[in-house]
Amino acid sequence: MKTYLLAAVALTAVLGGSAIAADMPVKARPLPPPPVFSWTGFYFGGHGGCAHDRKNIVQGPFADSDPGAGAFFTTPTANGGGCYGGVQVGFNYQIASWVWGIEADGSWGKIQSSTQLLELEPGETELVALYDQQLKSFGTVRGRLGYTWNWGTTPVLLYVTGGWAWARNQLTTSPADAVAGVLPFAVTDTQTHSGWTVGTGLEVALDPNWSFKGEYLYMNLGSKTYATALVTDDGALPGSTLANLDLKIHTVRIGLNYRFGVWGPGPVTARY
Repeated sequence: MKTYLLAAVALTAVLGGSAIAADMPVKARPLPPPPVFSWTGFYFGGHGGCAHDRKNIVQGPFADSDPGAGAFFTTPTANGGGCYGGVQVGFNYQIASWVWGIEADGSWGKIQSSTQLLELEPGETELVALYDQQLKSFGTVRGRLGYTWNWGTTPVLLYVTGGWAWARNQLTTSPADAVAGVLPFAVTDTQTHSGWTVGTGLEVALDPNWSFKGEYLYMNLGSKTYATALVTDDGALPGSTLANLDLKIHTVRIGLNYRFGVWGPGPVTARY
């Protein structure tokens, strides 16, 4: 009888403890924090846009065969435009909300313009030469400094940029008065300009790897000497076979980047 009584007491204790344990709240395991976005890493991509360029052309000194009172020669200025496409590659490193980086790009297209060299006299304007130019390619190597924040849940990067720039430009000169047996009627020369660039841009992350950007750049590419046809006034000799061309470019572009190979700690805290 004692044995049955002890068994009943033990069974009651077990069942009571199970019921109490069932009524106790169960602590859920906390979810891991969401991953923190970082701009740190290498990237590459493509871009396209349009440009406006300005060329000041100074033909080398040449003789004025019929100098009249008040006569002078103009300094031709060619304003042209066109569109282009290209590629870029770069690297970003993010520290807190600041992003440092470097980018190199190359662009190809056809940005062209034309202008004239004129002799202005009282009551008369005389055409001396025609100039046609094509900006065929250009590129930059630039540093970038930006500040990033979240627009809602979307990472945004506003940056300034600047560095070295180059361009490959072609100039064709057609004199109004050909000199037989001296030089061809038209001469084309191509030169590589080198200078500096500054600009600004805005980049928006589309997902952890892809981003979309808009960018403005100003390039001052200095002056180069071009070979020209023999430019004379009314065919008089001596003439000039050289011209200096000063080149400046304004560009607006959009681009798409793919970021990979994250390196470094990136930001240290997440924003909620």
